[in-house]
Amino acid sequence: MQDHENGSQTHEEFHRYRTLNMLAVVSTVFGALSILTAFTPFLGPVPVAGVVLAMLALRQIRRAPEEYTGRGFAVAGLLLSLGLWAVGAGCYVYGQYRDVPHGYKLISFDDLQPDPDVSGEVIPPAVLELNDKKVFIRGYMYPGRQYTRIKQFILVPTIEHCNFCSRSLKSTEVIRIKLVGDLMTDYENHMAGFGGTLRIDQEQASRPFGGVLYQIDADEVR
Repeated sequence: MQDHENGSQTHEEFHRYRTLNMLAVVSTVFGALSILTAFTPFLGPVPVAGVVLAMLALRQIRRAPEEYTGRGFAVAGLLLSLGLWAVGAGCYVYGQYRDVPHGYKLISFDDLQPDPDVSGEVIPPAVLELNDKKVFIRGYMYPGRQYTRIKQFILVPTIEHCNFCSRSLKSTEVIRIKLVGDLMTDYENHMAGFGGTLRIDQEQASRPFGGVLYQIDADEVR
């Protein structure tokens, strides 16, 4: 009888003192945070980390079931990371294309940068093909002297670029926006979208700083 009681106590202690695998718990946290990929693709490492941590946790639990518990957390972390990653990426892509006017090609400042592996390239060939065509791009208005009823201004890739003198920017990092017709806008300190006809001044290609290669005759403000 005593041996049976001792056996039951040992069995209970075996289950009681197994350690909750912390990698499994952390993977669940990263899984929940994976929804942030809906706001920016730069947070893609978050769900990747969630998947990796969940897989490591499952492997540790499988190899040492008498030491670790928390398989449910690991499975939840894995499913959340994959599921919310897919949802977030879908939401981000939808948000990117939702405001693009029909007939305009969505481009980014990254598209305008030359390939560092191609010697002498200033304007990417794919961008040259868009000359005189309708494009749509998002960026930040460079603060000038006028803040209301603006007809012309400089667009830059990030808010950080606005904190530096425009002369320090590469020619491929600025776009002159000229609003056509009666269209005007006010200065905004958040990202805005502009669509219109892209004009490329190839003569400015010889001026790596200070020149403005790209201009958009904008007829759309989003």
